[in-house]
Amino acid sequence: MALRNDITLKQLVDVIPKLETPITYLGICPMSEEIIRASIGLAKEHSFPVMFVASRNQISEKEGGGYVMGLTPQTFVQLVEKVERELGLHEDNSPPYIRHIGVDHCGPWYRTNEKELGMEDALRSVEKSITACVEAEYSVIHIDPSFTPPLTVKMDKAGMIDLGVRLVQFAEQERRRLGKTVIKYEIGTEETTGPGTDPNEFRKSIEDYIAKSDSEKLPRPTFIVGKTGTRIEGIQNKEIWNCEAAHTLPDIAREFGMGFKEHNADYLPDGILEFHPTFGITAANVGPCFATTQTKELLKLAEMENGSNRSNLYKIMSEAVLEDGHYLKWLPEGVKWTPEELRKMPHELMFVTELAGHYVYYKPEVNNAIKTMYSNLKKERIENPEAIVMHAVKNEIMRYVCAFNLRGSTERILQHH
Repeated sequence: MALRNDITLKQLVDVIPKLETPITYLGICPMSEEIIRASIGLAKEHSFPVMFVASRNQISEKEGGGYVMGLTPQTFVQLVEKVERELGLHEDNSPPYIRHIGVDHCGPWYRTNEKELGMEDALRSVEKSITACVEAEYSVIHIDPSFTPPLTVKMDKAGMIDLGVRLVQFAEQERRRLGKTVIKYEIGTEETTGPGTDPNEFRKSIEDYIAKSDSEKLPRPTFIVGKTGTRIEGIQNKEIWNCEAAHTLPDIAREFGMGFKEHNADYLPDGILEFHPTFGITAANVGPCFATTQTKELLKLAEMENGSNRSNLYKIMSEAVLEDGHYLKWLPEGVKWTPEELRKMPHELMFVTELAGHYVYYKPEVNNAIKTMYSNLKKERIENPEAIVMHAVKNEIMRYVCAFNLRGSTERILQHH
């Protein structure tokens, strides 16, 4: 059967009501090569669709690529295809396999260097990302005009809808210019974290967006993003999951023929995750918790090194995290630890290293330290330390796969195709 390119994202959304057991698709943020490989390998082993949702920072069209292996949209797709071929997933006799690649948070003022840009400059930056994703044949683009602009730019909900429509219009123009296949769109006009969205406001946002989009003869979104109360702080989901929003918003989305997407399902307990399919949540994005699992496992292994030629992985990684600065994004509200303060706070330094270590995996000094650690451990009769890290990452991914009823879902989906 091999890779089933004929199964569109819209078909995956529409098939869910036909399934005897409801499912929620897992959007995986590709924050490391290990996460990418683990996801594809598990999809083959347990037969579920893979959806990669890469932010514009993780995978970037800019010179030098994103913070994940320096990948651009084109080289990211090439890496995914390389792993698939290694696993035999492109062969005619391979098990059926469904995979989609998309860009997450594709909107102005998302990147740090865009925060103070005016409207047109910010849009040009996003359009470069869109063009690169279209060229790489991504199958879904999350159009996200929800980020706060500088004070020089006035923005309200109507302005966000106009921005969303304009960016979809640009993406469609680029798709036709480049001769690429159909792209599906995910739309959100509000921050993806915080208290649950009011159902009446959610419905009106969809109605207003569709009215504007239809007037421009643009394809309707496949997914609509709404808030269910999730918010990541550090290495936990801080907000109280809003059951009313989680139960009501997917029903409203379905009225308009759309799937409902929840962002930031990281660190949620199994009990809440298991409600997702029952409540009709079509898909949920997860990433930081997979990367945190990987970082914790790397640091555990580093503690097992002996001898004089130790890698000093923790020291090197923690210093790189402080220099990089991305840890500030995930700190609890009101906390703004400086690098100078953290160097004097051992417990807090470990905390920020665990939550932001993935941003620096591919900096040369950190990458070399990881390789040195693996080499040292192999000399100390730990035969395959890389497999220990992969096992930990796979276990965390499988927690979501099981809670979302995804095991064996590819065969169930194809029964209705």
